[in-house]
Amino acid sequence: MDNFRHYEQAIEQSVWVKKGPMQWWRDWKPHKWIDVHFALEQFSGAEGDKDGILFIYYNYNEEKKYLHAFINEVTILVPVLNDSKHTFAIYTPERIKQRWPIRLAAATELEMYDWLALLSVCCCDSRGIHGPPSKQAIWSITCKGDIFVSEPSSALEAMPYPTPCDQMFWRQVGGHLRLVDCNSLGIVWGIGYDHTAWVYSGGYGGGFFQGLASSTDNIYTQTDVKSVHIYENQRWNPVTGYTNRGLPTDRYMWSDASGYHECTRAGTKPPSPQWTWVSDWAVDYSVSGGTDRDGWQYAADFPASYHGFKTIKDFVRRRRWARKCKLTTTGPWQEIPPIPLSDVTILPCAVHSSMDPVPLWAISDKGDVLCRLGVTPLTPAGTSWLHVGTDQPFKSISVGAASQVWGIARDGSAFYRGSVSAQSSAGDCWYHIPSPAKQKLKQVSVGKTSVYTVDENGNLWYRLGVTLSYPQGSSWEHISNNVRKVSVGPLDQVWIIADKVQGSHSLSCGTVCHRLGVQPMEPKGQSWDYGIGGGWDHITVRGNSMEPPHIRLLSMTDPSLKAPHTPLPARST
Repeated sequence: MDNFRHYEQAIEQSVWVKKGPMQWWRDWKPHKWIDVHFALEQFSGAEGDKDGILFIYYNYNEEKKYLHAFINEVTILVPVLNDSKHTFAIYTPERIKQRWPIRLAAATELEMYDWLALLSVCCCDSRGIHGPPSKQAIWSITCKGDIFVSEPSSALEAMPYPTPCDQMFWRQVGGHLRLVDCNSLGIVWGIGYDHTAWVYSGGYGGGFFQGLASSTDNIYTQTDVKSVHIYENQRWNPVTGYTNRGLPTDRYMWSDASGYHECTRAGTKPPSPQWTWVSDWAVDYSVSGGTDRDGWQYAADFPASYHGFKTIKDFVRRRRWARKCKLTTTGPWQEIPPIPLSDVTILPCAVHSSMDPVPLWAISDKGDVLCRLGVTPLTPAGTSWLHVGTDQPFKSISVGAASQVWGIARDGSAFYRGSVSAQSSAGDCWYHIPSPAKQKLKQVSVGKTSVYTVDENGNLWYRLGVTLSYPQGSSWEHISNNVRKVSVGPLDQVWIIADKVQGSHSLSCGTVCHRLGVQPMEPKGQSWDYGIGGGWDHITVRGNSMEPPHIRLLSMTDPSLKAPHTPLPARST
């Protein structure tokens, strides 16, 4: 009601900024696209600040109705490009809780981007956010490679009442990446789907942002290449052998990985109109489990565990086809040639001289461990690479605030790098760390004192017994399941990307979650707070060194403050 009073007081100064026909994915069943009229009305507040309201006008049972959302309540605008429609999603805190955004579709891709750019500027104006991201910003990436940043408040990690992360405002940054890492000195590196390394230039905007929504300098052309995969499926016939005629209950003979969607070579298109094909379809031999010489994998039935050789019990087989597509866009990113990378980590320092080198470690696409020399806030790209020897290829690396370096090898085993310091930037040797419960690990993140890792089954583990005198720690403790990735910040704050999060309408994959109750006496925290979800793939909080305010000096062992441990929902089968 306060928002409505504020709106009524400013109605005389309001201006229709933009309006036009759109389609809206109806909130109630049966859900379907319906024609609507979409409008943005903007006005100035009592103190000169800008605000506005979004209106969706529609007809229901021959009666004119409308849906509205205040601009200052919008937390994120997400483009959702696909083959058939040019859609985008609008989230508010309430719709984040429901996992049900406002979904709109424009007639053309250009019109969709015009709306996104305008709405983004209006949202930033209403919150007083302008210019490039701060050094403390939290960076995240969607499953489609779109880059978003959020400016953390000092209350985000406050005890016992932190800011709910469904109230965080996210704005898009131009460019396209697969992962990103940063620290509180403003050094930000990213890696594309084609393993190209990029360093943040200090600008903002790019892509579809123009004018006030984008800086005029520090914007560069950026390209990315990724592969689209489809599967050819066959079933054994005693007379003819393997054939593309399956049982009535079988998956499509040409399908996606799940088998639920038909995907033929002729009918499969690039992920969105922004992408263009740059190769022909070819059999992909680089699949987990191996293949035979023709690219086939075998199993007893669909779906099952596949292997690269045939046995008498294998009645189905599949092979993966790949085709490369290319995206060209713009953003505040400069390329760092020539070594392709698969992972990167930057020291999450809280205080540092602008002239001192900042430890930055990376893994090449071949699994080599590298240490970047000459990285400073003034020269964030660094100068050269130092190769760090290993007995086997690695796939994940993380450096903590005390220069402790942890890595995960491709076989899923964990390692700690000894004697890393300012005088010995590469350390001297690797110490093997036993994996938890014989699980194969896939990712590690190290903060000030905490070490977390994620295994291939989505379990999140915390390393017990880590001290300055014994940095390898003593054992692992299970924290949660259904975790895709973890990021540990310079204050040991813990954020994850979670899968299978229960919402009001569906199970949301790729949800940003914040660990509550993390403090020196309880570094594992107590419960999860759920934020933006449905399509997120990566997050880093390693630049947020903002100390929370000490509102109440009470122990978290006080039962009145103790929240129940709420693990993520069990994985559905």
